[in-house]
Amino acid sequence: MQVKVFESTDMASGLKKVKDDLGPDALILSTRTIKNGKLGLLGRPILEITAAIDRDTPLKNGAGKSRMDISPAFTLNPSPGFNHVVDESLDHLLHQSASGPGKGSDTSNQLNPASPALHSDHAIRNEVNELKNLVKGLAGEISQLHGKAADDVTTPAPATEQKKIDCSVDHFNTGHDDHILSMLTDRGINIETSRTICGFLRESLTDAEINNPHIVSSTIIETIQNLLEISPPLFSSKKDQHRIALVGPTGVGKTTTLAKIAASYLSSHSNSIALITVDTYRIAAVEQLKVYGEIMHIPVDVVITPDQLQHAIDCHRDKDLILIDTAGRSPKDDFCIEELSTFLSPELSIDKHLVLSATTRESELLNIMERFNSLGLKNTIFTKIDECINLGIMLNIQIQNPNPLSYATNGQRVPEDLIELSKKTVAELIMSEHQGLLHD
Repeated sequence: MQVKVFESTDMASGLKKVKDDLGPDALILSTRTIKNGKLGLLGRPILEITAAIDRDTPLKNGAGKSRMDISPAFTLNPSPGFNHVVDESLDHLLHQSASGPGKGSDTSNQLNPASPALHSDHAIRNEVNELKNLVKGLAGEISQLHGKAADDVTTPAPATEQKKIDCSVDHFNTGHDDHILSMLTDRGINIETSRTICGFLRESLTDAEINNPHIVSSTIIETIQNLLEISPPLFSSKKDQHRIALVGPTGVGKTTTLAKIAASYLSSHSNSIALITVDTYRIAAVEQLKVYGEIMHIPVDVVITPDQLQHAIDCHRDKDLILIDTAGRSPKDDFCIEELSTFLSPELSIDKHLVLSATTRESELLNIMERFNSLGLKNTIFTKIDECINLGIMLNIQIQNPNPLSYATNGQRVPEDLIELSKKTVAELIMSEHQGLLHD
């Protein structure tokens, strides 16, 4: 058997070459499409036909030249990339080719649609097309990026982005509003309250008044006053007896504040005062209160149990004012707070004032108020306002605390550094540039 390989641009011309060379009785062993370009990828496709004929069959005179001759000893085991032998005569194949591809299908596909070589050819074509489409897509994206970069230089930010840029001043639309907002937040007033005050000023003042710093300052102070609840003890009332207990966490200055209230009452009203302490946890606290009592010539009683407190109150029924000092309690210690509540039972009609340090963080102050609220608190006292950088925290706490303010302390002097609060006093303290320093 003689085997030859032929190359052609299409199946029809290829089959004609086979017939001219090997005659009409030749058999087609396989067909495949190859690339003749560099790397075999982008070159022009060439159809390769492998045909054979019995060696005893004479070749037609003047047969065309083939690409290569394979020796008669060639075995018919197909190598990779070749199809199996197609057992059809060349005349039959030529007849199919002459009838036309039909319905747009390729003749090679009609020969063997399931041919691996043809599938490989389609895969290569698809890969090339995908590469071309990818290059086109990348080129288009690059051009769009260049165009967008040029637009960004001359086009202002979209409305949504502009809104994000302006969100720092929220709904305030003037530089004055921004200045007022910064001034309020610099005083320690939280952002929500500051915005509320700013919005009120913008609605209630004209542009000319907004430009006047004195009008703005006075309006802010008046607005803060409307947000405060103040209720100092009314010692001038004809109540039979005032009973006040100071409660709160450790280290806030309860004992010193109690002595200041006693000294203030002594200088403004009378010496009809009695001091009682249940702070037996700290010996120094008892001794400190006794020293204050000796200086002011007022009695000091030390009690250990709730019954002893009841007895001490009964013993001083002739006094106009009884001040009760308590031990500092951790807001996390529910047991100690519950124990304190047994001393300050509602039957004793004691006004409980929660003492807070202005230097404490706002979140911790809110937690302290929540923990001590089980005692039935009536008022709030702020201490150490002279050590606080800004006093806006007094307003922040007051807004979230239903108990009104009664006193504030701004130093260690007794009784000078005690402030009996009013709405105007607190508002001025908050807005003062020298906050907490009201004495000479």
